[in-house]
Amino acid sequence: MISKNEWSEKLKSLKEDISTKVIENSEFAKQRVVDLLEHGLSPAQGDALLASFNGLVGDHLLQRNSRFAIPMVFTDHNQTLSDEAAELERQLPEASSRIVLCVHGWCMADKGWMRKGHDHGKQFINAGYTPIYLWYNTGNHISLNGEEFAFRLEKLLQAWPCEVKELVIIGHSMGGLVTRSACYYAGINQLQWLSALRTFITLGTPHNGAPLAKLACWIDEQVVNTPQLKFLQKLGEIRSSGSKDLSRGYIVHEDWQAPTIPFKQADHDKVSGTALTQRPTLPDVVQCYAVASCLGKNTQDENNRRLGDGLVPVSSALAESTKGVLALNYPADHKWVVGGVDHLDLLNHPAVAAKVSEWVLENTV
Repeated sequence: MISKNEWSEKLKSLKEDISTKVIENSEFAKQRVVDLLEHGLSPAQGDALLASFNGLVGDHLLQRNSRFAIPMVFTDHNQTLSDEAAELERQLPEASSRIVLCVHGWCMADKGWMRKGHDHGKQFINAGYTPIYLWYNTGNHISLNGEEFAFRLEKLLQAWPCEVKELVIIGHSMGGLVTRSACYYAGINQLQWLSALRTFITLGTPHNGAPLAKLACWIDEQVVNTPQLKFLQKLGEIRSSGSKDLSRGYIVHEDWQAPTIPFKQADHDKVSGTALTQRPTLPDVVQCYAVASCLGKNTQDENNRRLGDGLVPVSSALAESTKGVLALNYPADHKWVVGGVDHLDLLNHPAVAAKVSEWVLENTV
C-alpha cells in the first residue's frame, strides 16, 4: 500500500506533469491543486484523483510521456497481475477456470467497482469465479484502449494458472465500449480469448453515444464523497479524446481518424427510415446483454427514457437504431430497463446485481 507521505511526494511531481489545460481552465482549480499537493491525499483519494485527471486529460498526459498517465493493467484490487505464468500462479494460487472481468467507466479506477458494499465481480466468488479488473486511462481513445486490452487479455489468459473454460466480461459505461472494441480487434487478429468469452454484459453503456454536455455531470457524481476533489466540477469544459469518443459511441480507429460528416435527417428519410451508419456487430457465439436505467421509476415514459440514467438515454444503452446508426440487435430478453436508478447506482443497486447474476449463471459452463 502507498502511504500518505508517498502520495504527497507523488502529487508534488504531478503539479508539473498535469495538462496545462487543467491549470489554465480555472484559477479556483489551480488553487485547489496546489492545496492538494501541499497537504497530500490518502491512497484511495489519490487513485480517484489520478483516475479523474486521466479521464479529463489522459491523452495529453500520454503525449507528454507523463508518469502519471495510467498504464493499462489487470488487478484483483490488491495487486497488479503479472502476465508471466509462474508469477501469476504465485499471485492467484486459487485461480479457477472461470473468470469474471470487470471493466470500469470514464474517470474511474478498478476499485470503483466496490460501491456501497457491492462489487459485481466479487458476487460470483461463491459460484466458482475468479474476479479480476481492468484499470486503464479513460482519456485515451476508446479504440486504442480496446486494441491494447485485446492483446493484454490474450497474454494474461495464456499465463493463467489453469485452463480457462469460461470468461465473463461486465462493462460499465465506457467499459462496455472498450470491451466491444477489444472484441472487434480480437476478432480481426484471431485472438484465442474470444472463444472463451461466454457472457458479455453492459451497464449503462452509451452504444450510440451520450450527450456531450452531460459528461461534465459525471465528475460531480465521481467526487461527491470526496470533498477534496470537488474542484474538479470546475473542469467540465475539458474534452479528452476518450470523452469525445464516449459522447459519439466510437470504438474503432476509423471512427475518429475519418473527418466527421454531419448526419442529415433528409438522407435518413431517403432510405425509408433505415439507419445509414455501419458499426461492428456484437461478437458471435457470445451471450450479450444490455442494462439501461431511468432516473424516473416509470420506464415506459418517453421523457424518462430520453433522460435515461442522467447520462445515457435508454435508446443508447440498449443500442437501438437512432440518429443514423444501425441497431446492435440485442435479443428482446437480453435487454432490461430498470427504473429509479442513476448511472452510478448501476454499480450497486440490488435489482441490477440480481439481473447480472441471473444472466451470468444461466450461461455457466
